[in-house]
Amino acid sequence: MQTIRYLRGLVALVAVVFGVIGTAGATSANTDLSDIWFNPNESGWGMQMVNTGTFVFATVYVFGTDRKPTWMTGQLRKTVAAQTTYSGPLFVTNGPWFGGPAIPPAVNREAGTMTFVLTSVSTGQLSYSVDGVPVSKAVQRQTLTFDNYNGEYVATLTQTSAGCSFPGDNGSFTSGLTVKIAQSGQSMTVDTKYADGSSCSFNGTYSQLGRMGQNSGSYACTWGEVGTMTFFEMNNVPYMFTARMQASSSNNGCNTEAELSGVIPR
Repeated sequence: MQTIRYLRGLVALVAVVFGVIGTAGATSANTDLSDIWFNPNESGWGMQMVNTGTFVFATVYVFGTDRKPTWMTGQLRKTVAAQTTYSGPLFVTNGPWFGGPAIPPAVNREAGTMTFVLTSVSTGQLSYSVDGVPVSKAVQRQTLTFDNYNGEYVATLTQTSAGCSFPGDNGSFTSGLTVKIAQSGQSMTVDTKYADGSSCSFNGTYSQLGRMGQNSGSYACTWGEVGTMTFFEMNNVPYMFTARMQASSSNNGCNTEAELSGVIPR
């Protein structure tokens, strides 16, 4: 019974995290890079990336030697590396005046290469070369508004636990649960409930960079389980959310990694 309750509690916690997190938008192959990226210390330029599977289309808006806006695009593919790395050709784009009677196709000229290395969920290193001029910039996701996770979700949690005092709690499991999230600014409370009436409550501080959110705090379950959890790669879209989670129990030794996804029933 202890094992079953622990697993359910973890699921609830994960769901809580996920609710707090929202939909993390990650692809099946990697952390989703789709976002607006910039360097907060260098206003006036930035980059937008669209990530589909292992391919990224990057649009970089900068200024040329004449101080006029310059557009560059990169067609990047994921490479095998210690860190998530995308590389490919870079193109400089020129086009007609937007107010003309007809807009012919833009002219794309291959002018160099571009590489993006994801250094954390929300930060990266952009390097490119244009006509022999090298550039390297540290960038991060740009936040527009905080996501709203308030609601009641039906969720699924897939987890792997190790180091547990009870051997039966170790291993990989998939569970279902309901999650109720109450969010106010950076304060977030997630309550989870299971079919047998057991429940867990997660209270944390929410932060966000771009589309990715993170929530860190503590949890407590009705059967006595307590610990700390961090939810990351949190992201949401209407009626749906996804997230990843790491949890550490302070009274049974379990260390858990999990993925969570949920929907608001309609």
